[in-house]
Amino acid sequence: TLHAKCRTDVGQLPPDSLPSLRDSLMNHLTSVSTSSGGGNRAIVTRLAMASAALAVQMSWFSVIEDVLSGVLGITLGGGGDSKVNVDAMIPTRPELVPAALELFKLLPEETCSDRLILEDDMLRNQFGRRLEDSSGMLMAFLLRTAKTNAERGPAAEDLTITENVLHTLHSWVRYVRFHPRMLEGSPLVEWNFHVLADPRYEGDCYEAAVDVVVEILRAFPSDYPENERLVHGVIPLAMALGRPEAGGPLRSALASADEDQLRGYCRIFTEMGESYMSLIMCPRDLNQAALVDLVLDCSAIPDKEIASITLHFWYRFVSWLEDLEPYEFRDHKTNDFANQLLRLLTICTSLMRYPPDIDSLTEDRVEDIYRDRYYVSDTVEDCCRLLGGHVVLQNLGAQLQEECNRVSALPGERQLAEWHGIEACLFAIRAVARYIPDDENAVVPFVMKMIPQLPPNVTQLRETANLTVGQYALWLDAHIDLLQPLLPYLAQGLQMQVPQCASSAAVAIKHLCESCNKQMSLGEPVLDLYDGIIAAQLLQQAGASGGGVLNLKDELEVLEGACKAVSRQLRQGGIGADKITEFINRIVQPVGSRLTAFAAPDNGAGPKQATAEIERLTVIIRFLEPPRAAEPNQTAAAAQQTAKVEFTKEIMLQFWPLLDAISQKHSRDINLAEKLCRLHKHAIRGCGPGAYRPMLEPLRTQLVRNFSQSHLSPYLYCASICIAEYGRDPDLIPMLMTLFNDLSVAIFAALKSPADFTAHPDVVEEFFFLAARTMAHCPEPLVLNPLLHSLLQCAAVGMKMDHRDANSGILTFLENTISYGLSLSPTTASGAEKQAVRQALEQAVVAEGQPIVINLAQALLGDLPAYRLDNERGSIAGVLFKLNELCPQLLMQWINPALTRAPQGPRDHFLNSLASKVPRDELNSTVRQFSNSCYRNRKLRQT
Repeated sequence: TLHAKCRTDVGQLPPDSLPSLRDSLMNHLTSVSTSSGGGNRAIVTRLAMASAALAVQMSWFSVIEDVLSGVLGITLGGGGDSKVNVDAMIPTRPELVPAALELFKLLPEETCSDRLILEDDMLRNQFGRRLEDSSGMLMAFLLRTAKTNAERGPAAEDLTITENVLHTLHSWVRYVRFHPRMLEGSPLVEWNFHVLADPRYEGDCYEAAVDVVVEILRAFPSDYPENERLVHGVIPLAMALGRPEAGGPLRSALASADEDQLRGYCRIFTEMGESYMSLIMCPRDLNQAALVDLVLDCSAIPDKEIASITLHFWYRFVSWLEDLEPYEFRDHKTNDFANQLLRLLTICTSLMRYPPDIDSLTEDRVEDIYRDRYYVSDTVEDCCRLLGGHVVLQNLGAQLQEECNRVSALPGERQLAEWHGIEACLFAIRAVARYIPDDENAVVPFVMKMIPQLPPNVTQLRETANLTVGQYALWLDAHIDLLQPLLPYLAQGLQMQVPQCASSAAVAIKHLCESCNKQMSLGEPVLDLYDGIIAAQLLQQAGASGGGVLNLKDELEVLEGACKAVSRQLRQGGIGADKITEFINRIVQPVGSRLTAFAAPDNGAGPKQATAEIERLTVIIRFLEPPRAAEPNQTAAAAQQTAKVEFTKEIMLQFWPLLDAISQKHSRDINLAEKLCRLHKHAIRGCGPGAYRPMLEPLRTQLVRNFSQSHLSPYLYCASICIAEYGRDPDLIPMLMTLFNDLSVAIFAALKSPADFTAHPDVVEEFFFLAARTMAHCPEPLVLNPLLHSLLQCAAVGMKMDHRDANSGILTFLENTISYGLSLSPTTASGAEKQAVRQALEQAVVAEGQPIVINLAQALLGDLPAYRLDNERGSIAGVLFKLNELCPQLLMQWINPALTRAPQGPRDHFLNSLASKVPRDELNSTVRQFSNSCYRNRKLRQT
């Protein structure tokens, strides 16, 4: 289209042809807009868009003046923009006013558009500054147009003109950074609020007026002194919209339940509160509570989609209150707003209510409701930090009691359907759990006694009740009489076929196991429960019918809780050695028995079942901690750590043959490989590198064999963990280098062509992160290894992949390699061995560095992916910066020819930055600017 051409292709025309193109466009614009019926509006808009884009491209700085005088025939007096006579701005061709407004509206939008491609982006900034200079003239024209239109009277007023004036004003306020004095005391602002308050202006006019006010509030907040006069002018106009009498605009909208008007007023008062927060929190009495009350009124709008607009205001409101200093002033302001905060709590519970048709809503809508509920619960939690947990809980408890009384008074057949209010109160009470002390004895006991009596088959209610129990685990630890009836309730939830109920019950049980140990140990009862879960699964696998089988994720939550509860119970003492062994065997032996069965060659079970056992074993290794008596001169903590290490080592040695056999049996299952490598990671960190060391050689053998057979990336990740944990142990470096060499051979055999790289991006990613860790932890043997040349060659090929994570791994490896070279400066690399390492690295860089630098240059030009321009670790800027420190002459020699297609000015600036060795932060900025310039140049060439 013509508009697109004016955005991108103007550079292809001779500069002296642009004025005639502009004149032609303007002639077409005026011709079409004066045709019968005011012209085709879509064509007028397209011509205006093309004219606006061309104006920026050709730096038509006098566009406002030229259109006002040359097109509309307005006589512009002298004296500059600030002395424009509004009353004299009468057009001799009023039929062209709509076209002029369309053009004026689009000028700021085109100036700021990313789709407008300029050879030099400074032109965009210059044009923007000229729009700022012309803003007074534009505002005068808009005011004159609005007044002329209004003077026609209600019957003859053209609402399209009104709407166009508002859209133009919105565009300039949003995109043009003019001084607030342009609007201070302006009748244009007052007229805009008049449009909002007058019921004649509805629909698009009303929406446009709302947009203008919101943009004024956003563009001129109260934080800046230069905005003070405008702010104090806007406040009475905006507050008049919310005046409390029945005829006020907001009150009328509330009475009529007009959604469009309510949304508009909600946007205005919320934005006003956010933009004027510094005034709300200032020490002076400005009747700030009135504005906060208006936002509360908006939060209480029955339409929750509209009411949720206010949520960010409450987040900022509470954050500002919390940050006030000194404490005395903060406390004073909190007391000032205490009534509003308490009213907010009531509104929050209303906002958290599920809609009556929750079960029939789409998945996306339900996710939106979940998200909004958590935002509201954050606001409730914030109130605790200001009012105190006990005040908030009392308020929520009173609401819950009131709701329970209301529901209980209903006929029995209706009570089951009226759960929404009780659930919302529970959700809010759950949100404040960490602010409630253990000795609270009014609200929480009522809640815990009520939960087992709730309807059992209402999914959302049961889910919230379960999670509430879990959140109050610490409180329940001090009230064992209330905990005991809740355990069967949670156990019943595990057996439900509704995922939300089972998952929330599993999480609650885990929290209870983590926290409850004062008066009652949950080890044995939860272990009994877990045994029942496993028994149900075995029955299902055997073909027996029946429900109650928990999915693996939820089962692992219960197993984690059982491990923690048993560990705590065993640490408390008073349990004989036989009983300790019995507890541990009940947890460990079933996993071992099933792994033994799955490892058998003739067992037909698939990898999914074996993977589940590996996940269970991982949970056991992480969270089961057998007790150990402290030896002389040994602390209890040290004794416990020793027991943990010995237990983990014993388990891994016991299960090693089974795990190895299963990994061979299902060698190409990536999920099994991921879980197996995760198990080894936690075992290494649980044992500590020293205790795990005897298993390192078998692990090396397993990783190399499995990867050579499968080419699955998790084995590379596990090797990377080994390098990180053992890479600084001189005795183990030869074995680790053997591991790295063997894996590299397998990888080079698999990645024979660029297509192989593209087909296995996860392997490329993990391999280069492995190489980066090797270079970071044991660099010398890698540098002295001829393999380094192959790695750099492989990196040069991989840099051409369009894959973010693979690109990150390669750049991290390159940056680590060059960083090590910088650490081997002639002054620090003393001794023959260090000199040999430095020489080997330099030889590798000289031999293999040019393709890498060319790739970096092509990434900046846009010919190759450039996902990481200036990240802190592993980026184009980082590699260039360090190469420039290591071998500046070579870098300049390689990169100069590669950048011949770059635009001259940005190219010279970029190369000068390298030549002058600017600091890293400055080079980061230069790299990003250069890349942006190349992007614009590329877009121009493509068009």
